[in-house]
Amino acid sequence: MADFIPSFLFQDAAIKNDGRTAAAIIIMDASKEGWVGIPHGGIGMGAIMELVAGFEHCTDNGALRYPVSGCFRMGGAGVRVGDVVGVTVKASDTGVSGIDGIDGISGSVMVDGADMPYITGDIAFGDQMPEIDAYPREYVPLDFSRMKGKLTHLPHYLNCFVCGVDRKQPGLKRRFHLWRSEHGNIVCAFAGFNDEDKDTFFRFERNGFVHPMALLAVLDETMGWGGFFASENGGVSVRLNYKLLRKIGMNEKLVFFGRGEKVMGRIDKRMMFWASGCAAVMQTNGSFEVVAESSGQWYAMAELTEQMRESLIPASLTQNAFAVLREG
Repeated sequence: MADFIPSFLFQDAAIKNDGRTAAAIIIMDASKEGWVGIPHGGIGMGAIMELVAGFEHCTDNGALRYPVSGCFRMGGAGVRVGDVVGVTVKASDTGVSGIDGIDGISGSVMVDGADMPYITGDIAFGDQMPEIDAYPREYVPLDFSRMKGKLTHLPHYLNCFVCGVDRKQPGLKRRFHLWRSEHGNIVCAFAGFNDEDKDTFFRFERNGFVHPMALLAVLDETMGWGGFFASENGGVSVRLNYKLLRKIGMNEKLVFFGRGEKVMGRIDKRMMFWASGCAAVMQTNGSFEVVAESSGQWYAMAELTEQMRESLIPASLTQNAFAVLREG
């Protein structure tokens, strides 16, 4: 059976790998969409992680070595649905202990014809992983019972790679929920609680374990929603940091958490917001084991906020989400 991940990302394009550099081409077609007309950042980050998995010193029995971290920066060049991008990863000196002089991995996603990368990233492993932030994650409850029955549905897009529940192409099809907890407005998403997830979220797997692309993309969106409830605006990712602590199996139940942490500036001038997040496996007794941590910085844009008002569905849930902001 053909490996689904490279066929989804790269279509029929070949991956070139000489042991120190790997490269491939992505056509950013409609299957890669996030914001309307804009590819989802999880695609580019996931493509970098996919190419990293082609290096022997980064893998163990065919899977990425864990724990693994990724520090990604966005925004050097704009990208639109329909663009062609090149993904390149190469050996660097920023991460894991060396094998034959190879230390870490750096990657980039470059739009065809652009002068600057759309995404750059550094990947590190084991004890060499950087500390990604100083945000406490006390909002992760002791067990699922603290959340049960307290979640409000949030709206979604038609075709987003992460939340496009009506899309025809393969996608993660996650729904997001607001939990108004004692630690503020927390956004949550779930995976593994429904049989249908095997054809959506868990389709993005390899050898029985969730592919990093699925984790990075859902955490990105969960944190972005968390930042919305802090800043009252939508935004584009500027910097995203991840620490994946272990592999996650197909039979595990995952809960994603995101919270807005800080806002600076004004939307009519320049506004930035920060958010933290994590993914936790729910054990059989309802308790949580944190298996991934994340944080990020976003550039808020009034036009994206307006897009949320106009394009998120259903309208009733969109109205409810914005009503939370009015309530303060």
